[in-house]
Amino acid sequence: MNWAQRIVLLFSFIWLAAAPCAWAAMPAAPEDRVSDFAGILSEKTKVQLNILLVHIEKSTSAEIAVVTVSSLEGMSVEEYAVTLFKSWGIGKKGKDNGVLFLVAPKERKVRIEVGYGLEPVITDGQAGSIIREIVLPAFKKGDYDQGILQGCIQLMALITGKGTAPELGPASHTESEEPWTVKVGIMLFFSLFITLGFLALGSALSQKGQGFFLIWGAGFGGIPLAMSIIFALVMGFPVYILPALAAFMLIIGMRYGKKFFSSALVSGASLSVGGRAYSSGGSSFGGFSGGSSFGGFSGGSSGGGGASGSW
Repeated sequence: MNWAQRIVLLFSFIWLAAAPCAWAAMPAAPEDRVSDFAGILSEKTKVQLNILLVHIEKSTSAEIAVVTVSSLEGMSVEEYAVTLFKSWGIGKKGKDNGVLFLVAPKERKVRIEVGYGLEPVITDGQAGSIIREIVLPAFKKGDYDQGILQGCIQLMALITGKGTAPELGPASHTESEEPWTVKVGIMLFFSLFITLGFLALGSALSQKGQGFFLIWGAGFGGIPLAMSIIFALVMGFPVYILPALAAFMLIIGMRYGKKFFSSALVSGASLSVGGRAYSSGGSSFGGFSGGSSFGGFSGGSSGGGGASGSW
């Protein structure tokens, strides 16, 4: 064996030894549709992104994964993205309609990896345009929230066919563009349920043998309260208002709820629940279902399409 063969063999052994280590250092499973392993996103942005990504999956079946990592483990951003994409199986099996939005702040690298099925929809040129025109300008200012959020909105526009990255252009803020009348209307809608639910809960807490109203009030008021907090974060509405209303109605219920509900039961009062549509960050939503459990992606594949960038 000559010296050249020995060098090749040595590097082969080094590569084989390093590859399993790099694979092991990769995240084994996603935290959610947004996996912020590098800890660079605010909670508000993660809530906004998850709502957007759930919506796009329900409306088109496409799966978008947003991932930030603390290190690329010595790999190129392209190699890391392909490996992670394959490991997690982003996109529906058979459709291969997944997108990985990968950010490595330590190495200052970003990659949009596109599944086979979406390559005609999100071309390499369009992915590169999103990175250059939308993502990198925000990242250079240290605004990871804005860069990732607006980048995802551009990807959604291409997937749904409602626009392209150059036409949409960068947005200047993350709050909803809905007028305040719509925001107030939505919060008033939630306040109805919160008022009645916590009034019932307070009444049940002040009396014995009111297990039904205790459970009913906690659910009828508590679930809309949790939903209202999420909507408030998304729409830029003050978060503390409806929790304060809930506390106030709980106190009122504990003092006067018995008399109120006795009258209501005698008169046979009834309620009906309605739906409400809203839009956030340029994408429309047909109401809120109370959340969606995330069990992982669906087995899609990528052939290396997409684009990368650095800042």
